[in-house]
Amino acid sequence: MRTLVVGAGAVGGFFGALLLDAGRDVTFLVRPARAEVLAADGLVVRDGETTTVTRAPTVTADRLADTSWDLVLVTVKEQALDAAIADIAPAVTGDTVVLPLLNGMRHLDRLRDAFGEAVLGGVAVVASQLRPDGSIDLLGPDRFMRYGELAGGRSARIETVDATLSGAGFDTVCSADIVTDMWDKWIFLASAAALTTLLQATVGDITATDHGPSVAHAMIDECASVAAASGVTVRPQIIDGARARLIAEGSPFTASLYRDMVAGRDVESDSVITDLVRRADRLAVSVPLLTAASVNLSLYRSRR
Repeated sequence: MRTLVVGAGAVGGFFGALLLDAGRDVTFLVRPARAEVLAADGLVVRDGETTTVTRAPTVTADRLADTSWDLVLVTVKEQALDAAIADIAPAVTGDTVVLPLLNGMRHLDRLRDAFGEAVLGGVAVVASQLRPDGSIDLLGPDRFMRYGELAGGRSARIETVDATLSGAGFDTVCSADIVTDMWDKWIFLASAAALTTLLQATVGDITATDHGPSVAHAMIDECASVAAASGVTVRPQIIDGARARLIAEGSPFTASLYRDMVAGRDVESDSVITDLVRRADRLAVSVPLLTAASVNLSLYRSRR
Protein backbone atom coordinates (compact mmCIF):
# COMPACT_ATOMS: atom_id res chain seq x y z
CA MET A 1 0.00 0.00 0.00
CA ARG A 2 1.23 3.51 -0.78
CA THR A 3 1.35 4.91 2.73
CA LEU A 4 1.25 8.51 3.90
CA VAL A 5 2.46 9.12 7.45
CA VAL A 6 1.06 12.38 8.78
CA GLY A 7 3.86 13.81 10.88
CA ALA A 8 7.44 12.65 11.43
CA GLY A 9 7.53 13.08 15.19
CA ALA A 10 8.21 10.66 18.02
CA VAL A 11 5.49 8.20 16.96
CA GLY A 12 5.09 8.66 13.21
CA GLY A 13 8.80 9.11 12.64
CA PHE A 14 9.66 5.94 14.51
CA PHE A 15 7.10 3.62 12.92
CA GLY A 16 7.54 5.23 9.52
CA ALA A 17 11.30 4.67 9.64
CA LEU A 18 10.83 0.99 10.45
CA LEU A 19 8.34 0.61 7.61
CA LEU A 20 10.77 2.24 5.20
CA ASP A 21 13.61 0.02 6.40
CA ALA A 22 11.36 -2.98 5.74
CA GLY A 23 10.87 -1.90 2.15
CA ARG A 24 7.39 -0.38 2.42
CA ASP A 25 6.28 2.53 0.22
CA VAL A 26 6.13 5.34 2.79
CA THR A 27 6.09 9.13 2.49
CA PHE A 28 5.88 11.64 5.35
CA LEU A 29 3.53 14.60 5.23
CA VAL A 30 5.47 17.40 6.92
CA ARG A 31 5.83 21.16 6.96
CA PRO A 32 8.46 22.68 4.63
CA ALA A 33 10.95 23.32 7.44
CA ARG A 34 10.76 19.70 8.62
CA ALA A 35 11.12 18.52 5.04
CA GLU A 36 14.38 20.46 4.74
CA VAL A 37 15.76 18.85 7.91
CA LEU A 38 14.82 15.36 6.77
CA ALA A 39 16.33 15.96 3.33
CA ALA A 40 19.59 17.08 4.89
CA ASP A 41 19.93 14.71 7.85
CA GLY A 42 17.57 11.82 7.21
CA LEU A 43 15.30 10.44 9.91
CA VAL A 44 17.57 9.79 12.91
CA VAL A 45 16.42 7.31 15.59
CA ARG A 46 18.50 6.53 18.69
CA ASP A 47 17.93 3.33 20.65
CA GLY A 48 20.45 3.22 23.46
CA GLU A 49 23.87 3.12 21.86
CA THR A 50 22.47 2.36 18.41
CA THR A 51 21.69 5.15 15.94
CA THR A 52 19.93 4.54 12.63
CA VAL A 53 19.51 7.04 9.83
CA THR A 54 16.76 6.44 7.29
CA ARG A 55 16.22 8.32 4.06
CA ALA A 56 12.72 9.75 4.48
CA PRO A 57 10.67 10.75 1.43
CA THR A 58 8.47 13.74 2.21
CA VAL A 59 5.58 15.66 0.74
CA THR A 60 4.00 18.96 1.72
CA ALA A 61 0.26 19.52 1.91
CA ASP A 62 0.07 21.49 -1.33
CA ARG A 63 1.34 18.46 -3.32
CA LEU A 64 -0.79 15.70 -1.79
CA ALA A 65 -3.30 15.60 -4.62
CA ASP A 66 -0.51 14.75 -7.07
CA THR A 67 -0.41 11.16 -5.75
CA SER A 68 -3.02 8.55 -4.90
CA TRP A 69 -2.71 7.17 -1.35
CA ASP A 70 -3.89 3.78 -0.09
CA LEU A 71 -3.22 4.19 3.63
CA VAL A 72 -2.95 7.34 5.74
CA LEU A 73 -1.42 6.97 9.21
CA VAL A 74 -2.40 9.95 11.38
CA THR A 75 0.25 10.31 14.08
CA VAL A 76 -0.03 13.95 15.16
CA LYS A 77 -1.00 14.96 18.67
CA GLU A 78 -4.54 16.02 19.46
CA GLN A 79 -3.72 19.74 19.31
CA ALA A 80 -2.70 19.41 15.66
CA LEU A 81 -5.58 17.19 14.53
CA ASP A 82 -7.84 19.83 13.00
CA ALA A 83 -5.00 21.17 10.85
CA ALA A 84 -4.05 17.62 9.87
CA ILE A 85 -7.62 16.82 8.81
CA ALA A 86 -7.64 19.87 6.55
CA ASP A 87 -4.22 18.97 5.14
CA ILE A 88 -4.99 15.35 4.29
CA ALA A 89 -8.44 15.92 2.78
CA PRO A 90 -7.05 15.86 -0.80
CA ALA A 91 -5.30 12.54 -0.04
CA VAL A 92 -8.39 10.66 1.13
CA THR A 93 -10.15 9.55 -2.03
CA GLY A 94 -11.82 6.40 -3.27
CA ASP A 95 -10.63 3.41 -1.24
CA THR A 96 -8.10 5.30 0.88
CA VAL A 97 -7.97 3.99 4.46
CA VAL A 98 -7.30 6.33 7.41
CA LEU A 99 -5.64 4.80 10.48
CA PRO A 100 -5.33 7.24 13.41
CA LEU A 101 -2.82 6.48 16.16
CA LEU A 102 -3.81 9.19 18.61
CA ASN A 103 -4.44 8.91 22.33
CA GLY A 104 -7.93 8.75 23.82
CA MET A 105 -11.13 8.43 21.79
CA ARG A 106 -12.38 11.90 20.93
CA HIS A 107 -10.42 12.10 17.69
CA LEU A 108 -12.60 9.38 16.17
CA ASP A 109 -15.67 11.61 15.93
CA ARG A 110 -13.73 14.39 14.21
CA LEU A 111 -12.09 12.03 11.74
CA ARG A 112 -15.32 10.19 10.95
CA ASP A 113 -17.10 13.50 10.41
CA ALA A 114 -14.45 14.31 7.81
CA PHE A 115 -13.80 10.91 6.22
CA GLY A 116 -16.68 8.64 7.19
CA GLU A 117 -16.19 4.90 6.80
CA ALA A 118 -12.59 5.35 5.65
CA VAL A 119 -11.55 5.59 9.32
CA LEU A 120 -10.20 2.59 11.25
CA GLY A 121 -9.32 2.31 14.91
CA GLY A 122 -5.73 2.09 16.05
CA VAL A 123 -3.41 1.93 19.04
CA ALA A 124 0.33 2.64 18.96
CA VAL A 125 2.62 2.10 21.92
CA VAL A 126 6.20 3.33 21.89
CA ALA A 127 8.16 5.25 24.50
CA SER A 128 9.91 7.85 22.37
CA GLN A 129 10.80 11.50 22.41
CA LEU A 130 11.48 14.06 19.70
CA ARG A 131 14.61 16.13 20.20
CA PRO A 132 14.79 19.80 19.20
CA ASP A 133 17.02 18.82 16.27
CA GLY A 134 14.31 16.53 14.91
CA SER A 135 15.91 13.22 15.89
CA ILE A 136 14.04 10.63 17.93
CA ASP A 137 15.12 8.95 21.17
CA LEU A 138 13.61 5.63 22.21
CA LEU A 139 13.04 5.52 25.98
CA GLY A 140 11.87 1.94 26.46
CA PRO A 141 11.45 -1.45 24.82
CA ASP A 142 7.72 -1.31 23.97
CA ARG A 143 6.93 -0.87 20.29
CA PHE A 144 3.71 -2.25 18.96
CA MET A 145 0.61 -1.32 16.99
CA ARG A 146 -2.97 -2.62 16.98
CA TYR A 147 -5.57 -1.77 14.38
CA GLY A 148 -8.99 -2.92 13.29
CA GLU A 149 -12.42 -2.06 11.99
CA LEU A 150 -14.35 0.16 14.39
CA ALA A 151 -17.42 -2.02 13.88
CA GLY A 152 -15.41 -5.10 14.85
CA GLY A 153 -14.62 -8.23 12.92
CA ARG A 154 -12.35 -8.61 9.93
CA SER A 155 -12.52 -7.20 6.41
CA ALA A 156 -10.56 -7.41 3.19
CA ARG A 157 -9.16 -3.92 3.68
CA ILE A 158 -7.95 -4.56 7.23
CA GLU A 159 -6.21 -7.71 6.01
CA THR A 160 -4.42 -5.58 3.41
CA VAL A 161 -3.45 -3.04 6.06
CA ASP A 162 -2.17 -5.88 8.25
CA ALA A 163 -0.03 -7.24 5.42
CA THR A 164 1.49 -3.76 4.99
CA LEU A 165 2.26 -3.08 8.64
CA SER A 166 3.26 -6.51 9.92
CA GLY A 167 6.80 -7.83 9.68
CA ALA A 168 8.40 -4.40 9.82
CA GLY A 169 10.34 -4.57 13.08
CA PHE A 170 7.54 -3.90 15.55
CA ASP A 171 4.79 -6.08 16.97
CA THR A 172 1.37 -5.84 15.33
CA VAL A 173 -2.09 -7.18 16.08
CA CYS A 174 -4.99 -7.08 13.64
CA SER A 175 -7.74 -6.77 16.23
CA ALA A 176 -11.35 -7.88 16.01
CA ASP A 177 -12.21 -5.53 18.92
CA ILE A 178 -10.12 -2.42 18.43
CA VAL A 179 -12.47 -0.13 20.39
CA THR A 180 -11.85 -2.13 23.56
CA ASP A 181 -8.12 -2.10 22.80
CA MET A 182 -8.24 1.68 22.54
CA TRP A 183 -10.00 1.91 25.89
CA ASP A 184 -7.40 -0.44 27.41
CA LYS A 185 -4.65 1.97 26.44
CA TRP A 186 -6.67 4.98 27.53
CA ILE A 187 -7.28 3.56 31.00
CA PHE A 188 -3.57 3.11 31.57
CA LEU A 189 -2.47 6.30 29.87
CA ALA A 190 -4.98 8.50 31.69
CA SER A 191 -4.11 6.88 35.02
CA ALA A 192 -0.38 7.36 34.46
CA ALA A 193 -0.70 10.89 33.13
CA ALA A 194 -3.05 12.03 35.89
CA LEU A 195 -0.90 10.44 38.59
CA THR A 196 2.47 11.79 37.48
CA THR A 197 1.28 15.28 36.48
CA LEU A 198 -0.84 15.82 39.58
CA LEU A 199 1.86 14.61 41.98
CA GLN A 200 4.74 15.80 39.75
CA ALA A 201 6.96 12.82 40.35
CA THR A 202 8.07 9.47 38.97
CA VAL A 203 6.19 6.30 39.82
CA GLY A 204 9.05 5.21 42.04
CA ASP A 205 9.02 8.44 44.04
CA ILE A 206 5.25 8.33 44.40
CA THR A 207 5.31 4.69 45.51
CA ALA A 208 7.95 5.50 48.14
CA THR A 209 5.50 7.73 50.03
CA ASP A 210 3.07 6.41 52.63
CA HIS A 211 -0.08 6.90 50.57
CA GLY A 212 1.30 7.02 47.04
CA PRO A 213 0.23 3.47 46.06
CA SER A 214 -3.31 4.06 47.32
CA VAL A 215 -3.56 7.19 45.15
CA ALA A 216 -2.33 5.22 42.14
CA HIS A 217 -4.91 2.48 42.76
CA ALA A 218 -7.68 5.06 43.14
CA MET A 219 -6.66 6.78 39.90
CA ILE A 220 -6.87 3.47 38.02
CA ASP A 221 -10.24 2.70 39.62
CA GLU A 222 -11.64 6.04 38.46
CA CYS A 223 -10.53 5.48 34.86
CA ALA A 224 -11.89 1.94 34.83
CA SER A 225 -15.21 3.08 36.27
CA VAL A 226 -15.71 5.55 33.41
CA ALA A 227 -14.92 2.83 30.88
CA ALA A 228 -17.38 0.43 32.50
CA ALA A 229 -20.11 3.07 32.65
CA SER A 230 -19.48 3.72 28.93
CA GLY A 231 -20.35 0.11 28.16
CA VAL A 232 -16.79 -1.12 27.74
CA THR A 233 -15.78 -4.56 28.98
CA VAL A 234 -12.91 -3.74 31.31
CA ARG A 235 -10.42 -6.59 31.09
CA PRO A 236 -8.99 -7.63 34.48
CA GLN A 237 -5.52 -8.25 33.05
CA ILE A 238 -5.36 -4.65 31.84
CA ILE A 239 -6.21 -3.32 35.30
CA ASP A 240 -3.75 -5.72 36.96
CA GLY A 241 -1.03 -4.64 34.56
CA ALA A 242 -1.73 -0.96 35.20
CA ARG A 243 -1.58 -1.49 38.95
CA ALA A 244 1.73 -3.33 38.68
CA ARG A 245 3.34 -0.60 36.57
CA LEU A 246 2.03 2.35 38.59
CA ILE A 247 3.11 1.08 42.00
CA ALA A 248 6.46 -0.39 40.94
CA GLU A 249 9.09 0.42 43.55
CA GLY A 250 11.99 2.47 42.25
CA SER A 251 10.44 2.88 38.80
CA PRO A 252 11.64 5.93 36.84
CA PHE A 253 8.47 5.80 34.73
CA THR A 254 6.51 8.96 33.98
CA ALA A 255 3.83 9.59 31.36
CA SER A 256 4.85 11.45 28.21
CA LEU A 257 2.34 14.13 29.15
CA TYR A 258 4.31 14.72 32.36
CA ARG A 259 7.57 14.94 30.41
CA ASP A 260 6.02 17.53 28.11
CA MET A 261 4.84 19.49 31.15
CA VAL A 262 8.29 19.46 32.77
CA ALA A 263 9.83 20.65 29.50
CA GLY A 264 7.35 23.53 29.26
CA ARG A 265 5.67 22.19 26.12
CA ASP A 266 1.98 22.13 25.34
CA VAL A 267 0.21 19.01 26.58
CA GLU A 268 -2.59 16.91 25.09
CA SER A 269 -4.55 16.95 28.34
CA ASP A 270 -7.93 17.43 26.64
CA SER A 271 -7.88 14.08 24.88
CA VAL A 272 -6.12 12.09 27.60
CA ILE A 273 -7.72 13.34 30.82
CA THR A 274 -10.32 16.10 30.38
CA ASP A 275 -12.40 14.14 27.88
CA LEU A 276 -12.55 11.28 30.38
CA VAL A 277 -13.77 13.71 33.06
CA ARG A 278 -16.44 15.07 30.72
CA ARG A 279 -17.66 11.53 30.02
CA ALA A 280 -17.73 10.84 33.75
CA ASP A 281 -19.84 13.95 34.31
CA ARG A 282 -22.36 12.86 31.66
CA LEU A 283 -22.54 9.38 33.18
CA ALA A 284 -22.72 10.62 36.81
CA VAL A 285 -19.47 8.81 37.72
CA SER A 286 -17.44 10.39 40.52
CA VAL A 287 -13.80 10.99 39.52
CA PRO A 288 -12.35 13.50 41.99
CA LEU A 289 -8.70 12.66 41.34
CA LEU A 290 -9.06 12.83 37.57
CA THR A 291 -10.92 16.11 37.95
CA ALA A 292 -8.11 17.54 40.06
CA ALA A 293 -5.55 16.41 37.46
CA SER A 294 -7.60 18.00 34.68
CA VAL A 295 -7.85 21.31 36.54
CA ASN A 296 -4.12 21.23 37.27
CA LEU A 297 -3.30 20.77 33.59
CA SER A 298 -5.77 23.44 32.52
CA LEU A 299 -4.02 25.88 34.83
CA TYR A 300 -0.65 24.81 33.44
CA ARG A 301 -1.81 25.45 29.89
CA SER A 302 -3.31 28.83 30.75
CA ARG A 303 -0.02 29.98 32.30
CA ARG A 304 2.25 28.96 29.41
